[in-house]
Amino acid sequence: MNKQTEIEKELAKLPILEYAFLKPDEIIFSKEVRDLCEGNSCGMYNKSWACPPAVGSVESCKEKCYGYEKAMLFTTATAVASSFDMKGWMQALIEHEALTDRVAAVFRSFDKDALMLSTEGCTVCKKCTYPDTPCRFPDRMYPATESYGIMVMQMAPALNIRYNNGANTVTYFSLVLFNE
Repeated sequence: MNKQTEIEKELAKLPILEYAFLKPDEIIFSKEVRDLCEGNSCGMYNKSWACPPAVGSVESCKEKCYGYEKAMLFTTATAVASSFDMKGWMQALIEHEALTDRVAAVFRSFDKDALMLSTEGCTVCKKCTYPDTPCRFPDRMYPATESYGIMVMQMAPALNIRYNNGANTVTYFSLVLFNE
């Protein structure tokens, strides 16, 4: 039995909405996505080990991804009261990151060097140690897909994964890179 089949057996036990395996060269990178980070629209630019500039250039992130044999994109979707329900969005993010921890454990049981990328930067610590001291939890610090310049909005439909799961729903994505 190959590694992917064994991984899929474990993933079936988790509340993942959708997932797809792909090759790293199918990942869509875009400087425009990184430009959004550099515009600091989320307020995390230059404040976290999981965000630019700490993660390196888009080119170095791309090379890091290409150093793996396979990838898997997965989603969660959570109903929220409205598109303005920030408390609901944050709770959904916390739940997505908890699931990402569980997915990381599955993949790292097969490949200890699996790379996890998640959404909206790291939420492990209340205050990040960046840039003064090293990350306290490097195994749980998942750089944002956006920080790597990854265009999830275009990748999802190409992989038959819904980017939008309807009104009053928030969908979060994570990406795992691993070696077979």
